[in-house]
Amino acid sequence: MRPAAANALLPTVQPTQSAHLVGRIVSNGAAPTAFNDPYAFTPGYYDLFRASEDALPSVSFFAGLTPPDADALEIGSGTGRLALAVAGRARTLTCLERSPTMRAVLISKLAQRPEMRSKVTVLQGTAPGFDLGRAFDYVYLGGVLEHVPPAERPVLFAAIAAHLRPGGLCAMDMVLRMPAPDLEERVMDEQVLGECRYVLSAEAERLGPDLSRLRQTYRTYLRGELIATEPTERLHNMHRPGPVLKDLADAGLHPAEGDGLAQATPLPDDPGAVVVRKAAP
Repeated sequence: MRPAAANALLPTVQPTQSAHLVGRIVSNGAAPTAFNDPYAFTPGYYDLFRASEDALPSVSFFAGLTPPDADALEIGSGTGRLALAVAGRARTLTCLERSPTMRAVLISKLAQRPEMRSKVTVLQGTAPGFDLGRAFDYVYLGGVLEHVPPAERPVLFAAIAAHLRPGGLCAMDMVLRMPAPDLEERVMDEQVLGECRYVLSAEAERLGPDLSRLRQTYRTYLRGELIATEPTERLHNMHRPGPVLKDLADAGLHPAEGDGLAQATPLPDDPGAVVVRKAAP
């Protein structure tokens, strides 16, 4: 099992005959291709190291918030860990994902689930800015905020508000009080498939109070011999409850209950998520 603090470090429809790539998308930045996708080799590892029920982002947290008969939108769907659970509860689900490799894995999962083919739409797109030309009852982001610089939150939250129906719900995790990570390389998890052992390690360099450079390395061992080493590196942004809730309020999104904080981590003093609602007229 991965340590709790490590979990916080690790990332994160219209009826048709099949899951499909359709729709009008306006997003900021050029979309990656199969040749420059930063996630080109990681989707399989992503699912492997998040196979346990307690892995983050929390499937039960986001699926449990899905309103009955809702039209839902997931921003940053990845390989569909959350999407498959939410789709089982929602009326429709639209998945917005920048990585073509991640999208391909998600579509392949949907292809094996005939009951979901008519209700899940998979689209190319990215935060913070996007325009789908429609509104939803539930918008959620699991493991996404770390990729969004704090200065871009207002753009993201304005886009979310524009895509929520009055009374609609929005949930997001990675809203944390803990310091920006700063640690030497350490093993975070190990998994075994057949004769291969897969090891995920991570290290982080703190660049500021809310920013770290995160490096993850995937190592493959065959009968004890190291046969592959695949590193990834990216910036890891921290988002604090107070500023996040203020930016959400500025976008017209207010706590659904109480102070808006919700428990989405195993850390009792750091709930890690916020749940807000767009005011009804």
